[in-house]
Amino acid sequence: MSAAERLRQALLENDALRLRLEEAEDTLRAIRSGDVDAIVVGSDVYTLDSANAAGNKLRRAVLSQMEDAVLAFDDGGHLIFMNAAAERQYGQSASTLLGRGAEALYREVWPDEALRDACLRELLDTGAYRARLLHVKRNDDAMHVECTVSRLRGVQGEPMGRLCVIRDVSARVAAEQTLMAATLALARREREFATLVENSPDIFARIDRGLRHVYVSPVVQRHLGIAPSAMLGKTFGELGLPPALCAQWNGALKEVFATGRLVRLNYTMRGPAPGERFFNARLMPEFGDDGGVESVLVIASDVTEQAQIDAAFHESQARLKFTLDSARIGEWELDLASDTARTSLRHDRCFGYDEPVGQWGSRVMLSHVHPADRERVAALFRTSEATHQDLHFEARVLWPDGSLHWIEAHGVFYAGEGDGHGAGGRLLGIMADITDRKLAEEALHDNDRRKDQFLATLAHELRNPLAPIRNALLIMQRSPGPVAQAHARDVIERQLGQMVHLVDDLLDVSRISQGKLELRRTRADLAEVLKTAVETSRPLIDAGRHELRVQLPPAGELCVDGDTTRLCQIVANLLNNAAKYTPEGGWIELSAWREEGRGDDPENGDAVIAVQDSGVGLAPEMLPRVFDMFAQVDRSVARAQGGLGIGLALVRQLVEMHGGSVEAHSDGIGSGCRFVVRLPLVAAAMPSAAPMHPPRAAAAPVATEPGALRVLVVDDNVDSAVSLAEVLEMGGREVRVAHDGPSALAAAGEFRPQAIVLDIGLPGLTGHEVARLIRAEDWGRTIHLIALSGWGQAEDRQRSREAGFDAHFVKPVDLDELEAVLLQRTQPVAAG
Repeated sequence: MSAAERLRQALLENDALRLRLEEAEDTLRAIRSGDVDAIVVGSDVYTLDSANAAGNKLRRAVLSQMEDAVLAFDDGGHLIFMNAAAERQYGQSASTLLGRGAEALYREVWPDEALRDACLRELLDTGAYRARLLHVKRNDDAMHVECTVSRLRGVQGEPMGRLCVIRDVSARVAAEQTLMAATLALARREREFATLVENSPDIFARIDRGLRHVYVSPVVQRHLGIAPSAMLGKTFGELGLPPALCAQWNGALKEVFATGRLVRLNYTMRGPAPGERFFNARLMPEFGDDGGVESVLVIASDVTEQAQIDAAFHESQARLKFTLDSARIGEWELDLASDTARTSLRHDRCFGYDEPVGQWGSRVMLSHVHPADRERVAALFRTSEATHQDLHFEARVLWPDGSLHWIEAHGVFYAGEGDGHGAGGRLLGIMADITDRKLAEEALHDNDRRKDQFLATLAHELRNPLAPIRNALLIMQRSPGPVAQAHARDVIERQLGQMVHLVDDLLDVSRISQGKLELRRTRADLAEVLKTAVETSRPLIDAGRHELRVQLPPAGELCVDGDTTRLCQIVANLLNNAAKYTPEGGWIELSAWREEGRGDDPENGDAVIAVQDSGVGLAPEMLPRVFDMFAQVDRSVARAQGGLGIGLALVRQLVEMHGGSVEAHSDGIGSGCRFVVRLPLVAAAMPSAAPMHPPRAAAAPVATEPGALRVLVVDDNVDSAVSLAEVLEMGGREVRVAHDGPSALAAAGEFRPQAIVLDIGLPGLTGHEVARLIRAEDWGRTIHLIALSGWGQAEDRQRSREAGFDAHFVKPVDLDELEAVLLQRTQPVAAG
């Protein structure tokens, strides 16, 4: 048979099968609808009378509308009926299941086999049973069902199968289980509550609408000394509580009954134990079936210890606040996770704010820190956060008005877990404005520095006169001639006078600071005082080749009540200061005049003395400090000009002791200075002081004799230079002398010495500058340079070596050591 023939035959067979299926479905529908009275199957005829068909149709209509699933099985266990509720419950269609067994719908899971066996026996004995079991559907979903199974019988009562009515009770089972769990939990909580109440240190009580106690926990006896049973049925007043306490309780209870809201009550009372106890009570409403408050549950806690702790804490906080306010210390707390901070007003004032600042954090704080300190402070914050170490720093901050201040901060790290803060933790700290302390430290350091400079300067100033004294003594030993002897005595006398003057200045300062200096007041004519001061300062002024301009008032016009010697000292110190700090060839002006005072009294005025120069001037920052003890404008200038740095300080102190004032003015470096002294005038006649006379002028230098070795001696102290030159000439040297830097450089170029004994502190050019200029010349490279100075510290010797010196001697020089150095240059060189 060909393939085409086989295909046609298959199609024909398929059509036949489809026809039979349609006939079977029509028959099934007719049977279900009750329209069929008889069915013929082969030689068998099954009759369905109309009455049965109508009854069957009614039963099917009733079953189809039931909410419970209804299944009918024949004796062979085949499904012969399934209502719509069953289709929904099991999720399958009846058309696909008719004629199949129950396992196509579900699998039964009995609680136990005994129950299953008992139900089957009951079905046989009574024709029905009811049971609750589990049905597992084809999709493995399980549901709790309640089954009612009964026997199906024919017209003659013969068994035909069974009818199953199945109700899904999963929701009911779940509700029952939930109810059971809730019931068990409630019972457990009631037991726990009873245990808690009976053993709690708190007082539990229930009070009815009549304000009577219906329950009181046993612990009440410990607090009140009353048995719980004795309190039942009684009000607070009937229990004998103080009237004020009864009124407090009754008012709170009535509020709960009236509002239905929780009320808190704080009260104190005395019990069997000595002392007053503090309690905190919570009054909670309990509602009845009518919705009203039926009773009030009271829980009262003894908070005496906590109250005492709180009181101590508040006292501690008050003490801390007082301490921080007294010390001007602010508080801060920084949350590192959010970078937000809580600060006190004192903290904010450390940054220049008079009112609290709303937003603070490390970034905000760093924005106020001086740029030079900002990265260092930020690094300390990062380190503290990373290592959980304490924080401490001092830094400069800029206030909103632009002023610079100092702060000091301390912080302690706290971890973030469990304290309501982020995982980053927090820093608790304090902040203080330490600007005053920093200024005091700076002033202290400045005073220490100036004292150190003063001591070094004092040593220098004392060595300067010692050098010519030592030289003069050597001259007296080596030269018995009367002229040399007289000159040497004059040198010693002048230098001793200089030393006495230095010591007197120091003693004056000491006596003034201790309040021991007494002024010998008399009617002093300032015209005479100024003349004497000029005579005193004239040698120093002439040594600098300065032009002195003097404008003196007529005699007797300006008179003050003062110590004539001290007034002369004031003016002479100002003139000496001007001479020291004015370059050679400058000018100094001294003037005095009357300045009328305020008011109608013509005698109410001041005498004004002004000293002005064309000197080096003062930087603006030096003006407020120029009268401070040991203050000097510039160390290099001070070394060149000499002085202890106490002259102007002595001027101010002496002026103030006379009831006057002194001021310094300068337009800056290179603009000179002007010092103005004001002293109160007097008109009444007083005895005038005797005129004073300045010390004698220095003697003329001793002439030198030519020698084999040419030596140039340079020192601005004339006695020191001349006496050393005389000593060297006695040793057979050819010596020349110079007294400042420029003349030393000129003399060296002309004289071409083999050795130069060169003072460091010279006017015009310092010894270091002269040495460098000489070394820069071809003829100066082989000259033996010997530094001579009152400064002998290691840094001074190093500075001399760097300038080109071969040796450094400290005044007064040891002449044997100097001779030993000069012997190294005994071979003469051409003068070039």
